[in-house]
Amino acid sequence: MNSTITEADIERELASRDFLEFVPYVKVLDPPPSGGGAIPYEPWPHLQELIFGFRRERLIVIPKPKQIGVSWLLAAYAYWTAAYHNGAQVLEFSKGQLEAKDLLKKSAFIHRNLPVHIQGDAEIFAEEIRFPSMDARILALPSTPDAGIGQTATLVIMDEADFHDYLSENYDSAAKPTVDAGGQLVMVSTINPEKVGSPFQMRLRGAGERVAGDNGFARFFYSYDVRPGRDEAWYERSKAEADNPHVFVKNYPRSLEEALAPSRGIGYFDSDALEVMAEQVREPESVERGLLSVWRKAVIGGRYIIGADTAWGQSGSYSCATVFAWAADSMEQVAEMHGRPHPDECAFEILQLHKDYNHAYMGLERAGEGQERDGESVVVVDKVMELLKECECRGRNRVFYSDYRSDSPERPGWQTDRNSRPYMLSDLQAGVRNGQVVIRSKGGHGEMMSFLRNEKGRAQAADGAHDDRVMAYAIGWRMREFASFGSIDVTKPLVYPSFAGGGDRRTSPDSVAYRYRSFS
Repeated sequence: MNSTITEADIERELASRDFLEFVPYVKVLDPPPSGGGAIPYEPWPHLQELIFGFRRERLIVIPKPKQIGVSWLLAAYAYWTAAYHNGAQVLEFSKGQLEAKDLLKKSAFIHRNLPVHIQGDAEIFAEEIRFPSMDARILALPSTPDAGIGQTATLVIMDEADFHDYLSENYDSAAKPTVDAGGQLVMVSTINPEKVGSPFQMRLRGAGERVAGDNGFARFFYSYDVRPGRDEAWYERSKAEADNPHVFVKNYPRSLEEALAPSRGIGYFDSDALEVMAEQVREPESVERGLLSVWRKAVIGGRYIIGADTAWGQSGSYSCATVFAWAADSMEQVAEMHGRPHPDECAFEILQLHKDYNHAYMGLERAGEGQERDGESVVVVDKVMELLKECECRGRNRVFYSDYRSDSPERPGWQTDRNSRPYMLSDLQAGVRNGQVVIRSKGGHGEMMSFLRNEKGRAQAADGAHDDRVMAYAIGWRMREFASFGSIDVTKPLVYPSFAGGGDRRTSPDSVAYRYRSFS
């Protein structure tokens, strides 16, 4: 006896195999006053990208603006996973019981508005949707200390995860066993403006953009304007109408850095100044070896300062050397080296920047003594000084010495310690607030956005963030007071500063010690 395969059978089979084929049947609730009923779900381009991301990645983290369609997409994905996969267990974690039920209600609404031949055999309850024929279910759970214990799921969704009181406990009890067993985890949330360095934000920072990062998570960030109808005019109008503009920015971020920036009360740099700085950020004109970004090449007669914060190894902190064009009361970033090069390579790159930018004056951080890796001292400044012996300028008046008050300075490099650190950072803070420091680097602006005062008042990067660029900028900004740009005469003997004899080094107008005698 031959059975007839109908068009409905084919549609159901295709929908069950591929979530992308299922989505066209989904309807969502468009509430009054703008709507008032079920409307077809529209998979905007960013949502289509997420669908492909669901296929490709097992660990996904989404820092989302409000109302860009992600919650309905997750409700549909939860329904599709449970309705068409034998034994599927879907766990949905939300901040509280009411929020957990709201997400489940979206899946229930989707079920009721599907064509009959696409529907699963759902039994809908207040906290659960069961699919008896598939021995599957969707279970809604509030974030409590023991939620999800003993559960191994096919899919775990953590909605508004940055607002969960027990995110770490739920991850350990339910999400991690799911992941270890080969299941999928999706964490999604707007950023909680009252939290800095939360478990959710830490995973965001460690994730790769669209691909698995160091922590295994793939991050899908979308700005406020991915929803059709939103533009800059909409943003400015809505922000002006908001009761709390800072919360508005968190709900509708324009960049990941803006989303993760600490609240105005604990952010170290002036938030208004950083907003202006965001408009000054530029894509570099060239990027070399993935290490060096150039916004503007040197001009004849231009005066330049290099501030450098160096590190070691292939993980942890980065090395950063940034080049500023120097003016009487301001500095503009024109180039930057940033990465994890070997100390020898780092010194070579800094020397090349020094040469390329008219023998720029250098403030190079002198890393802590005794810090070594594989026998290589991390005091990069010493390697630079060796290389300078072959440079046309020989380093005359072009390197800051930390013992500059001495009659015979011997320690090249800036020493960051408990005394100099607060001063240099507060100096940079004032320069940023006054609009005197122009930063072109997107990464640098991001570091400044995530730089804060901790509960003890110490200025530092947020948990999981970096401050290598911030420290390099602070050193560079301090160097404007020390920098010397005298002409290079290789016929003169090499002395420090550039005295050919006679005169008191501490009172000569050409000496660093004279210019900073008030600090002596």
